[in-house]
Amino acid sequence: MTTAPLGGKVALVTGASRGVGRGVALGLGEAGATVYVTGRTLRGRHPEMPFLSGCLEETAAEVTALGGQGIPLVCDHRDDGQTQVVLETIRGEHGHLDILVNNVWGGYEGLHRWDERGQSWGAAFWQQPLSLWDEMFGAGVRAHYVTTSLAAPLLIARRGLVVNISFFAGQRHRGAENVPYFLAKNADDRMAQALANHFRPHGVTAVSLYPGLVRTEGVLLAPEGAFDFSNSESPQFVGRAVAHLAADGKRLERSGQTLVAAELGEEYGFTDVDGQRPRSIRSAFE
Repeated sequence: MTTAPLGGKVALVTGASRGVGRGVALGLGEAGATVYVTGRTLRGRHPEMPFLSGCLEETAAEVTALGGQGIPLVCDHRDDGQTQVVLETIRGEHGHLDILVNNVWGGYEGLHRWDERGQSWGAAFWQQPLSLWDEMFGAGVRAHYVTTSLAAPLLIARRGLVVNISFFAGQRHRGAENVPYFLAKNADDRMAQALANHFRPHGVTAVSLYPGLVRTEGVLLAPEGAFDFSNSESPQFVGRAVAHLAADGKRLERSGQTLVAAELGEEYGFTDVDGQRPRSIRSAFE
C-alpha cells in the first residue's frame, strides 16, 4: 500500500499477540489505522505455550512502525468484564469504533504441539478431551458474540465493519476434521450471517473471512514436510484483506457473506508482503 486509506479509523483486533491476529493488526496499521490489540500476553511468552513467540507490546510497536498507531490492552476474552473494559477504554479515548476483527480463539494448544500431545487433534471425537469444546466455544464463538454485542453502539455510530476470522473447516462435512473446531467455525460463519441481518439497517457490515494456509508462528514450528508452503500466506496478507474491505465504500453489499482472503486479493489487486498473490484453496474443501 502506498496510501493510508484507513487514516483516522479505529480498529480492535482480538487475540493479536501473534498469529493471524497479529497479522491483521499489521495490515490495518500499514493502512494508517489506530489499532487496539488485545490478548493475554503483554510481554514475554505465552504462559501455556512458551515455545511460541509474540506479545501485545511487540504487535503494537510494529503497528506503529508501519504507520498506524498500536495500542496494547491485556484482555482475557473469556471474562466478559475484561472485554467490557476494553470497549469502555475505546469509547473513552475515541468515542467510536470503525473495525472489529474477532480473531481470539481457544483450543489451539494441541494443534501447535508437534509431539505426542498434539496427535489428538485429528483423533476421533471421543478420544479428545471434553474441555476442547469449551475452549473453542468459550474463548472463540462466545467471545466473538460478546465482543460484538458490547461494540455494537460504537460500530453503529460509524457504519463500521465486523470480521469474524473463520476457516474452510467450518464448511467441510467429510473427512477427519476436529469436531469441536468444525462446529465452532461453522457457528462463527452463521453468526456473521445473523449479525448482518441486525446490523444492515444501521449500515454496519458483518462477514466471515477465511485465510488460506498461514505461516503463523505455530505453523512454522511444524516438522519439515508437514506443510507445502508454495501457496501459503503471511499473517499480514490477511490483514491487507481486512484493510481493503474496510476501505471499500460498497462493502455493505457483502454483509452476511463468507469471504476468502486470497479471493479478495485477486479482486482488489493487493499482494502479500513478498509480492506474491496466494491462490484460493477453496477447491480443496469443496
